[in-house]
Amino acid sequence: MKTSKMLLSVLCGLVLSFGFFSCSDDDSEDWSWKEGSKVELPRYRAFVLTEGTFKHNNSHLTFLDPAQDTIYTRDIYEAQNGIKLGDTANDMIEHDGDIYIVVNVSKVLLRLNGSGVELARYTDFATLGEPRNLVEEDGKLYVTCYGGYVARFDAKTLKPEKSVKVGNTPEQIIEHNGKLYCVNSGVASNTLSIIDINKFDKAESVEIMSNPFGIQEDNGHIYIMAYDANYKRYISLYNERTKTCTKIADAGNMYADGDNLYMANSTSPDYINYQTNYSIYNAKTGQTKEWKMTNLPAVMTQGTNTVYMIERNEYDGSFYIGLTNYFEDSKLYHIAADGKYISSVPAGGISPNSMIFIR
Repeated sequence: MKTSKMLLSVLCGLVLSFGFFSCSDDDSEDWSWKEGSKVELPRYRAFVLTEGTFKHNNSHLTFLDPAQDTIYTRDIYEAQNGIKLGDTANDMIEHDGDIYIVVNVSKVLLRLNGSGVELARYTDFATLGEPRNLVEEDGKLYVTCYGGYVARFDAKTLKPEKSVKVGNTPEQIIEHNGKLYCVNSGVASNTLSIIDINKFDKAESVEIMSNPFGIQEDNGHIYIMAYDANYKRYISLYNERTKTCTKIADAGNMYADGDNLYMANSTSPDYINYQTNYSIYNAKTGQTKEWKMTNLPAVMTQGTNTVYMIERNEYDGSFYIGLTNYFEDSKLYHIAADGKYISSVPAGGISPNSMIFIR
């Protein structure tokens, strides 16, 4: 899905440069995303979600102008709505021009318009448990909840529709070929839950590695991240046919795009000073190579910060890598598609975990 979107963006840019036709979804301009906004924002927008510190109520949503790499306001959500985002915002996605956010400890699911103005919220997670991550498919949101459920919501109203029991403490979730896949975390957990999205009535439980917490997919390749017995992170490739996992790398962060998996591995002997290496795994060849980037600031490879986020702008192919030391406001490091370092920009809070681009 990400690959086709990026290809369309590149083709549109090429065609527009020769002036043949417009690649917008509709020739008429739709400015409904600006309704209720107290801040003047450009059509081309990016939003960064920072997690903050557990129990400190300091999660933030930051607006970033991707054309200039500048922040318009520290917290666009607070500026637009007059209230704080909440405690430990865990995940964010974009669907149909709207922004959806899960705030874990505050137990809130939010729908915002394309300016960060709140349109709807859901807070009754007493039975389901704390919401963790989400994915959208065909106008429905699927949210993993720490009570051991995947819950389905209408994307417009956030009205809950149904829930399916999965494993303990489910974390990240994806949709692939009509099925939902979510990993169930914890030292004693070693399962992947698979749900037929059309039936949405029960989950198949597949034993994989211990303590999985992350999952991504692109171009048919499914990657699962887990902690080993020493609490070190590693990534495996999941085989849908055999329902088995094959380890491909020691890495703490990943971003799947086409046949490539972009990875960062921050290691430390004392959890204070980190050394970070970057690599790219190709699922077709099975080969891993160095992710070559030039003129990187020293902080990106060594120091007291660790990589917390890798995101890619589908409109120009560039990357944003977010670093954190868990107690100071973080920075994003902007890397061009060819690996050249562009700039750094404040993330607007502590520990950026997701970033979306809209235009």
